[in-house]
Amino acid sequence: MIVLLDLDGTVWDSEEGIVRCIAHALGDLGMEVPPRPHLVAAIGPPLRMMLEALGVPEVHLDRGVAAYRDRYLTTGVFESALYPGVEAMLDRLAGDGHTLATATSKGEVPTRTMLEHFGLLPRFAVVGAATMDGTATTKVEVLARTLALLDEPDRDECWMVGDRHYDVRGAAAHGIPCVGATWGYGGAEELRVAGAAALAHHPADVPDLVGRR
Repeated sequence: MIVLLDLDGTVWDSEEGIVRCIAHALGDLGMEVPPRPHLVAAIGPPLRMMLEALGVPEVHLDRGVAAYRDRYLTTGVFESALYPGVEAMLDRLAGDGHTLATATSKGEVPTRTMLEHFGLLPRFAVVGAATMDGTATTKVEVLARTLALLDEPDRDECWMVGDRHYDVRGAAAHGIPCVGATWGYGGAEELRVAGAAALAHHPADVPDLVGRR
Protein backbone atom coordinates (compact mmCIF):
# COMPACT_ATOMS: atom_id res chain seq x y z
CA MET A 1 0.00 0.00 0.00
CA ILE A 2 1.11 3.58 -0.69
CA VAL A 3 0.30 6.09 2.03
CA LEU A 4 0.26 9.74 0.95
CA LEU A 5 0.61 12.13 3.85
CA ASP A 6 -0.30 15.77 4.21
CA LEU A 7 2.18 17.57 6.49
CA ASP A 8 0.84 20.77 8.11
CA GLY A 9 -1.74 19.69 10.66
CA THR A 10 -1.06 16.00 10.07
CA VAL A 11 2.63 15.29 10.64
CA TRP A 12 3.62 18.51 12.36
CA ASP A 13 1.94 21.47 14.05
CA SER A 14 3.15 24.46 12.06
CA GLU A 15 0.45 26.85 13.27
CA GLU A 16 2.80 29.27 15.01
CA GLY A 17 5.10 29.74 12.05
CA ILE A 18 2.28 30.05 9.52
CA VAL A 19 0.30 32.52 11.63
CA ARG A 20 3.33 34.73 12.22
CA CYS A 21 4.23 34.69 8.54
CA ILE A 22 0.68 35.57 7.49
CA ALA A 23 0.74 38.48 9.93
CA HIS A 24 4.12 39.54 8.52
CA ALA A 25 2.80 39.44 4.95
CA LEU A 26 -0.35 41.40 5.78
CA GLY A 27 1.69 43.96 7.70
CA ASP A 28 4.06 44.33 4.76
CA LEU A 29 1.05 45.14 2.58
CA GLY A 30 -0.19 47.70 5.11
CA MET A 31 -3.26 45.63 5.88
CA GLU A 32 -4.91 45.14 9.25
CA VAL A 33 -4.04 41.77 10.79
CA PRO A 34 -7.20 39.85 11.83
CA PRO A 35 -7.47 38.17 15.24
CA ARG A 36 -5.48 34.95 15.58
CA PRO A 37 -8.53 32.61 15.27
CA HIS A 38 -9.18 34.00 11.77
CA LEU A 39 -5.57 33.37 10.79
CA VAL A 40 -5.64 29.81 12.16
CA ALA A 41 -8.88 29.10 10.29
CA ALA A 42 -7.18 30.12 7.05
CA ILE A 43 -4.49 27.42 7.31
CA GLY A 44 -4.74 24.62 4.79
CA PRO A 45 -5.09 25.80 1.18
CA PRO A 46 -2.22 26.92 -1.09
CA LEU A 47 -0.53 30.15 0.00
CA ARG A 48 -2.10 32.42 -2.62
CA MET A 49 -5.58 31.10 -1.80
CA MET A 50 -4.88 31.56 1.90
CA LEU A 51 -3.90 35.20 1.45
CA GLU A 52 -6.79 35.85 -0.92
CA ALA A 53 -9.23 34.43 1.63
CA LEU A 54 -7.83 36.91 4.16
CA GLY A 55 -8.64 39.82 1.88
CA VAL A 56 -5.42 40.40 -0.05
CA PRO A 57 -6.39 41.89 -3.44
CA GLU A 58 -5.31 40.03 -6.57
CA VAL A 59 -2.99 42.88 -7.54
CA HIS A 60 -1.03 42.47 -4.28
CA LEU A 61 -0.92 38.67 -4.07
CA ASP A 62 2.56 38.30 -5.59
CA ARG A 63 3.98 40.77 -3.09
CA GLY A 64 2.14 39.06 -0.25
CA VAL A 65 3.48 35.65 -1.26
CA ALA A 66 7.01 37.04 -1.46
CA ALA A 67 6.75 38.67 1.98
CA TYR A 68 5.36 35.48 3.52
CA ARG A 69 8.09 33.32 2.02
CA ASP A 70 10.82 35.77 2.98
CA ARG A 71 10.04 35.15 6.65
CA TYR A 72 8.89 31.54 6.34
CA LEU A 73 11.98 30.19 4.59
CA THR A 74 14.32 31.69 7.20
CA THR A 75 12.30 31.58 10.43
CA GLY A 76 8.76 30.26 10.09
CA VAL A 77 9.72 26.73 9.04
CA PHE A 78 11.37 26.23 12.41
CA GLU A 79 8.41 27.53 14.44
CA SER A 80 6.77 24.12 14.45
CA ALA A 81 6.77 20.79 16.26
CA LEU A 82 5.99 17.18 15.41
CA TYR A 83 2.71 15.90 16.78
CA PRO A 84 3.24 13.33 19.53
CA GLY A 85 3.18 9.82 18.12
CA VAL A 86 3.87 10.78 14.50
CA GLU A 87 7.34 9.25 14.30
CA ALA A 88 6.02 5.99 15.73
CA MET A 89 3.16 6.10 13.19
CA LEU A 90 5.58 6.51 10.28
CA ASP A 91 7.79 3.71 11.56
CA ARG A 92 4.79 1.41 12.01
CA LEU A 93 3.54 2.17 8.49
CA ALA A 94 6.98 1.46 7.03
CA GLY A 95 7.31 -1.66 9.17
CA ASP A 96 3.99 -2.91 7.83
CA GLY A 97 5.43 -2.67 4.33
CA HIS A 98 3.73 0.53 3.16
CA THR A 99 5.48 3.03 0.88
CA LEU A 100 5.33 6.59 2.23
CA ALA A 101 5.10 9.81 0.23
CA THR A 102 4.26 13.39 1.13
CA ALA A 103 1.45 15.26 -0.62
CA THR A 104 1.45 18.81 0.69
CA SER A 105 0.39 22.19 -0.65
CA LYS A 106 3.49 23.60 1.03
CA GLY A 107 6.23 24.59 -1.43
CA GLU A 108 8.99 22.14 -2.32
CA VAL A 109 11.78 24.16 -0.69
CA PRO A 110 10.23 24.57 2.80
CA THR A 111 8.91 21.00 2.64
CA ARG A 112 12.38 19.54 2.21
CA THR A 113 13.82 21.98 4.77
CA MET A 114 11.31 20.86 7.40
CA LEU A 115 11.64 17.15 6.62
CA GLU A 116 15.40 17.44 7.02
CA HIS A 117 15.01 19.55 10.17
CA PHE A 118 12.89 16.85 11.81
CA GLY A 119 15.00 13.99 10.45
CA LEU A 120 12.05 12.57 8.51
CA LEU A 121 13.29 12.82 4.93
CA PRO A 122 14.67 9.24 4.74
CA ARG A 123 11.25 7.84 5.66
CA PHE A 124 9.66 9.05 2.42
CA ALA A 125 10.14 7.40 -0.96
CA VAL A 126 8.77 10.50 -2.72
CA VAL A 127 8.43 14.11 -1.60
CA GLY A 128 5.30 15.49 -3.24
CA ALA A 129 4.82 19.23 -2.73
CA ALA A 130 3.56 22.36 -4.44
CA THR A 131 5.82 23.92 -7.04
CA MET A 132 7.46 27.18 -6.04
CA ASP A 133 6.56 28.74 -9.41
CA GLY A 134 2.82 28.26 -8.87
CA THR A 135 2.28 25.73 -11.66
CA ALA A 136 0.98 23.11 -9.21
CA THR A 137 -0.47 24.32 -5.94
CA THR A 138 -3.88 22.77 -5.26
CA LYS A 139 -4.14 19.41 -3.54
CA VAL A 140 -5.46 17.84 -6.74
CA GLU A 141 -2.43 19.14 -8.67
CA VAL A 142 0.03 18.15 -5.94
CA LEU A 143 -1.40 14.64 -5.80
CA ALA A 144 -1.16 14.35 -9.58
CA ARG A 145 2.55 15.23 -9.41
CA THR A 146 3.12 12.87 -6.48
CA LEU A 147 1.38 9.96 -8.19
CA ALA A 148 3.43 10.58 -11.34
CA LEU A 149 6.62 10.44 -9.26
CA LEU A 150 5.36 7.11 -7.89
CA ASP A 151 4.94 5.80 -11.47
CA GLU A 152 1.15 6.04 -11.39
CA PRO A 153 0.31 3.32 -8.86
CA ASP A 154 -3.03 1.53 -8.86
CA ARG A 155 -5.37 3.85 -6.95
CA ASP A 156 -6.78 0.82 -5.12
CA GLU A 157 -3.36 0.54 -3.50
CA CYS A 158 -3.33 4.11 -2.17
CA TRP A 159 -4.52 5.97 0.91
CA MET A 160 -4.36 9.67 1.75
CA VAL A 161 -3.96 10.94 5.32
CA GLY A 162 -4.81 14.58 5.98
CA ASP A 163 -6.50 16.99 8.32
CA ARG A 164 -8.53 19.30 6.03
CA HIS A 165 -11.33 18.96 3.51
CA TYR A 166 -8.80 19.86 0.81
CA ASP A 167 -7.04 16.55 1.51
CA VAL A 168 -10.23 14.50 1.43
CA ARG A 169 -11.60 16.06 -1.75
CA GLY A 170 -8.23 16.23 -3.48
CA ALA A 171 -7.71 12.53 -2.88
CA ALA A 172 -11.27 11.74 -4.01
CA ALA A 173 -10.56 13.47 -7.32
CA HIS A 174 -7.96 10.75 -7.91
CA GLY A 175 -10.13 7.90 -6.65
CA ILE A 176 -8.21 7.62 -3.37
CA PRO A 177 -9.86 7.33 0.08
CA CYS A 178 -8.67 9.57 2.89
CA VAL A 179 -8.13 8.98 6.58
CA GLY A 180 -9.03 12.21 8.35
CA ALA A 181 -6.54 13.29 11.01
CA THR A 182 -8.79 14.89 13.62
CA TRP A 183 -5.86 16.23 15.68
CA GLY A 184 -5.11 18.81 12.95
CA TYR A 185 -6.71 22.07 11.86
CA GLY A 186 -9.98 20.87 10.33
CA GLY A 187 -11.59 18.73 13.00
CA ALA A 188 -13.80 15.66 12.84
CA GLU A 189 -16.96 17.34 11.53
CA GLU A 190 -15.22 19.05 8.61
CA LEU A 191 -13.55 15.79 7.63
CA ARG A 192 -16.74 13.78 7.97
CA VAL A 193 -18.73 16.22 5.83
CA ALA A 194 -15.98 16.21 3.19
CA GLY A 195 -16.32 12.45 2.90
CA ALA A 196 -13.36 11.01 4.81
CA ALA A 197 -13.36 7.21 4.57
CA ALA A 198 -12.26 6.94 8.21
CA LEU A 199 -11.29 9.20 11.09
CA ALA A 200 -8.12 8.84 13.13
CA HIS A 201 -8.12 10.58 16.48
CA HIS A 202 -4.45 9.85 17.18
CA PRO A 203 -1.50 9.05 14.90
CA ALA A 204 -1.43 5.54 16.37
CA ASP A 205 -4.86 4.89 14.79
CA VAL A 206 -3.63 5.38 11.22
CA PRO A 207 -1.74 2.12 10.52
CA ASP A 208 -4.71 -0.07 11.37
CA LEU A 209 -7.09 2.07 9.31
CA VAL A 210 -5.00 1.97 6.11
CA GLY A 211 -4.43 -1.74 6.60
CA ARG A 212 -8.15 -2.55 6.32
CA ARG A 213 -8.51 -2.02 2.60
